[in-house]
Amino acid sequence: TGPDDEEGEEQRGPDDDGEREEQIDAAESAGARPYSEDPAEWPSPGEMGNSFRQYIIENGPQKCSHGPYPRSDESKRCFSKVYCFRLLSNGEKVERDWLLYSKSSNRVYCFACKLFGEAKCLSKTLTHHETSGSHINAYLMWKELASRLRLGKTIDSELQRAMAAEKAHWRSVLTQVIDCILFLAERNLPLRGKNAQLGNPENGNFLGILELIARYDVTLAEHLRKAVSKKAPGYLSWCTQNEFLNSISECVLGKITAKIKSSKYFAVELDCTPNISKQEQASVIIWYIHTDEKKKVTIAESFVGFAAVKDTTGKGLTDILTGVLDGLGLDLANCRGQSYDNECPGALFIPCCSHSLNLLLCDAAASNKECLTFFGTIQRLYTIFSSSVKRWDILTEFVDITLKPLSDTQWEAKLDSVKAVHFQLGGILDVLEKLEEVAGDSKIVSEAKSLSDEIVSMEFHVCLLVWYDLLLEINFASKALQAADVSLDTTVRLIDSLKEFLLKYREERFQKSLEIAARIATEMDASPKFKERRFRKQKRFQDDNSCTAYHEKEPERHFRCMVFNVIVDTVLQELSERFSNLQPVSEKFKFITKMEHMTKAELEESVTAYALTTSDVSRDIIQEIYPASRLLMTMPLTVASAERSFSKLKLIKTYLRSSMSSDRLTQLAVIAVENRVARSISYDAIFDKWASAKA
Repeated sequence: TGPDDEEGEEQRGPDDDGEREEQIDAAESAGARPYSEDPAEWPSPGEMGNSFRQYIIENGPQKCSHGPYPRSDESKRCFSKVYCFRLLSNGEKVERDWLLYSKSSNRVYCFACKLFGEAKCLSKTLTHHETSGSHINAYLMWKELASRLRLGKTIDSELQRAMAAEKAHWRSVLTQVIDCILFLAERNLPLRGKNAQLGNPENGNFLGILELIARYDVTLAEHLRKAVSKKAPGYLSWCTQNEFLNSISECVLGKITAKIKSSKYFAVELDCTPNISKQEQASVIIWYIHTDEKKKVTIAESFVGFAAVKDTTGKGLTDILTGVLDGLGLDLANCRGQSYDNECPGALFIPCCSHSLNLLLCDAAASNKECLTFFGTIQRLYTIFSSSVKRWDILTEFVDITLKPLSDTQWEAKLDSVKAVHFQLGGILDVLEKLEEVAGDSKIVSEAKSLSDEIVSMEFHVCLLVWYDLLLEINFASKALQAADVSLDTTVRLIDSLKEFLLKYREERFQKSLEIAARIATEMDASPKFKERRFRKQKRFQDDNSCTAYHEKEPERHFRCMVFNVIVDTVLQELSERFSNLQPVSEKFKFITKMEHMTKAELEESVTAYALTTSDVSRDIIQEIYPASRLLMTMPLTVASAERSFSKLKLIKTYLRSSMSSDRLTQLAVIAVENRVARSISYDAIFDKWASAKA
């Protein structure tokens, strides 16, 4: 296996069993809560250890005056908080601080004696017990020991000080272990190396960072020295790393889940991609409304993990999604929105708007022969230079922005490719002319000559101008739609604005593009006219007013009708079709988004129509606004966050870490993506989670 192969089979070392036996004690020393607060689960006084007795005395008895109290199945009676107080002869009420109540067993206990049974004739039993000699002796021993523990003056005070020092030691060590794990996980770095030997330079990032910190920390240095000599458990093995990763990720997901539940409504994003192991991975993102302590409301989205996909059908993906939601304890009935990447046409959902914009650009780029030729030339320019280091060096001498390849999946690839050529056309022409002179390969000379002739043509200049304008405007909308807090009404306004731009561009921009293209052609000593081409004569009918009959005589008119108009019309048509389902959803919420422009009658009609579509709200307009606003803000409009999580997937599960399990991948990804939440988790919460897992 490679140095970062974190999930391969690993043999358990001889000290691993001893390490596991010590982990509960270390958890207690680190500040976790290893003992139950329920007195019914406590051992008998003879079986109690000193550490247990000290722990419960330091933490004190839990108040029993907080209900509710269940009724007994036999006597039909229940405990009352009246019993928590004693009435003195002078009429004063004194709290019985020694009285404990167990909800799990419906029984009461004495904190000092732990002798009580079922609460039957309780008032007499309490009076009899609290005046008994055994209770008084136990009570005095409890109070005396509690006082000595507070003052550090117990009989075994030296032992107590040693225990306190040991507790501080383990808390310091385990805190630094957690910090190292967080540091590496947040930065997508592997933890393990080729071996796990302290002092070996190939022992991995985790042990290497601990060794570096130990140079400046005496406590950690002493701990590592003992770990090497096997004098104490080190908690540095791969097993402990996995346990802490699991505890941290569970704490992060727990905090995220609490926010989602407080919001009630949520929406889901789901997108899939193959990993380095050729396994399909589904990324799950949840949208919800978060209200902070200052009552500020924001649209939040949280990554909750990757899931291995065995079945890519609708049923298979549904099972994965419901499994993830069940694991988080979320009610599927509160899921009010879903977004995918346009590959689920049978589902009722809002497709990813950024995906839709990218797909309509792909369709427009393939709408006619001139567009195919134009983008083919753009790709050929990149290929001729990128296929040779020497030619690439020549290119960088003439241009500042390097050429970019085309891609149908990367949303900004077309704009980046066209932009590099648009602003450096003269420099690219100079490079091609130099290649014709210095290249010793006839194929390269021929290709350079062909590209030189192509990029000085009037057709290429106009296509370059038109496509740059369209790509720039659409990319602006796409960028805005990728924001985490984008709302439905904002999306509708962006799409409507884009349609208005395209309609205006179709009517006014062609002639201006011709003038700019002609000026560029003149500066490059090229012809500012379209090429004369011979077209197949088409049969024309009497009522045919199309522009095809003018092809032979008017190449400019042909270019406008068959290229420019086709590009813009294709984008407009695709825009209307792919975003057609936004309008019905927007109409349901127009009493919120367009309230200031509606009459009272229209407002009441809109509210009534919306109330008929959901059972969560009433028809009263005042009661309606709040839940409807939350539903509106929860609507997911893009899977950009799921796409961004794939970047983390590629950084975490690399070639050398390809055997990583799905659980570990999700744990590392949750910490890396939700790093702010991970950093906000307290060490005590992590220690508690770790200790409960080991109990």
